[in-house]
Amino acid sequence: MLTRLVQWPVLIMRTPKGWSGPKKVDGEFVEGSFHAHQVPLMKAKTSKEQLGDLQEWLLSYGPAELFTEIGEPVDSIKSIVPVVEKNRLGQRAESYKSYEPLNVPNWKKFGVEKGDEESCMQILGKFLDQALVDNPKSLRIFSPDELVSNKLDAVFNQTGRNFQWDEFSNARGGRVIEILSEHTCQGFMQGICGNMLSLLTAF
Repeated sequence: MLTRLVQWPVLIMRTPKGWSGPKKVDGEFVEGSFHAHQVPLMKAKTSKEQLGDLQEWLLSYGPAELFTEIGEPVDSIKSIVPVVEKNRLGQRAESYKSYEPLNVPNWKKFGVEKGDEESCMQILGKFLDQALVDNPKSLRIFSPDELVSNKLDAVFNQTGRNFQWDEFSNARGGRVIEILSEHTCQGFMQGICGNMLSLLTAF
């Protein structure tokens, strides 16, 4: 029996790294280079030129179209907030009823004696590892960067990664999801909010 394969269209979008930021700083290319992953305008505090570049960059997002002079959202944004309080996202029981507060470890146990030298990131990794132990069913880590290179690899003492495409770690119950895309992590967050908004339309 032959099965007809459905061909779905795929749209691939490619934008330069650091898009919308300064193209060059002190003669060095920023946009499209590894410099865009760092702080592009390091001297904005002391250099009028870099401060001007920073202001131009931030103003390019059009804040005047979104906020009033005193910093409040403009009326067109506030108008989407439901008039009836019980229909507002934060007032819906569905948005908070299932919330389980984390059992946060005592940070004092991870303190370092005065005069000792420790990597703050490695200590933080141990703290997160303990948090995973103390919250076995209610805590996952979604990381927009690789944890080992950030010295947070202590989290792997008790759990593992859960890559879906990796034959050695997929579906192994790992609670660390490394995905090197801030945009995708932001999409996850917006997706959760979108689901909650969909819930609101049903009421």
